[in-house]
Amino acid sequence: MSYRLLSYRTGNGSSRTGLLKGDDVHDVATVTGVASHASLGSVLLDWAKLEPQLARQAASLSASSRVGALAEVSLAAPVAEGAAIFCAAANFKDHMMAMAAKLGIPPEPDPRQLDVKPYHFLKPTRQTIADPGAVVGLPRYASCIDWEVELVAVIGKPAHEVSVETALGYVAGYTVGNDISVRDRPFMKRPNVPDGSLFKTDFLGMKGFDRSCPIGPWIVPAGEVPDPQRLHMKLWVDDQLKQNSSTAQMIFSVAEQISHLSTYATLLPGDLVLTGTPAGTGAESDTFLKSGQTMRAWIEHIGELRTSVA
Repeated sequence: MSYRLLSYRTGNGSSRTGLLKGDDVHDVATVTGVASHASLGSVLLDWAKLEPQLARQAASLSASSRVGALAEVSLAAPVAEGAAIFCAAANFKDHMMAMAAKLGIPPEPDPRQLDVKPYHFLKPTRQTIADPGAVVGLPRYASCIDWEVELVAVIGKPAHEVSVETALGYVAGYTVGNDISVRDRPFMKRPNVPDGSLFKTDFLGMKGFDRSCPIGPWIVPAGEVPDPQRLHMKLWVDDQLKQNSSTAQMIFSVAEQISHLSTYATLLPGDLVLTGTPAGTGAESDTFLKSGQTMRAWIEHIGELRTSVA
């Protein structure tokens, strides 16, 4: 491991950008000598020139930049202020097959055979982001709350109408997300709206409640992830393994998603692309979260994100 990029809480509750090397957290602004690099957004804006510099400096960090041991530091979500959160829907083959089996219906055709493009929705950033180790309150308006481990691509430079072949070059790094979701039928299928309506799903009710998007624990530079389409991913609820799959199950790759999104709007440094979840969600077995439980979302080469529910 060379280093990990993270956010940490100071004594007054504000966040600063940190660099994890081994078991030690260092302050990035102190390492680079640039005061604005206390902000993760500033670091990502400078990422193209800063990443090689951090890789070099990580080899010989001094005691003056050390914040403390990882166990002593309070981590914040490694999310830049103002970042957009794009979330892929129905993007894992094993999840779609499991849902079809649960509902007793034939699996839908491969979207590629129908010339269907990647499918995304947005989460409101300031309300939904939750720190590593956060305790998330279950929304009072719903009773069926689900988990979704997801690979998150963090954009490192503006991406506008980029090709699939070049799309991964716009990724600064990867982290872990948990797209906590409401599964109560009134939000998945709005009452009194015809089944064939374009307005049947309530994405805000399902996906937009407070602290429904834990992110972390840190960002792994893209160069340290050998292949984003070959990463093992798991999620446990307490000690019970619920999801156990691979990003190889994605229908649309990370590169295809970035390329497609960039045709609609320019992706900016710090923007997050949550790339979908595999089989093993609570919706497939009608098993949902209960107060007091803890989720552990893990992705190979990145790490583990813990979130508890109250």
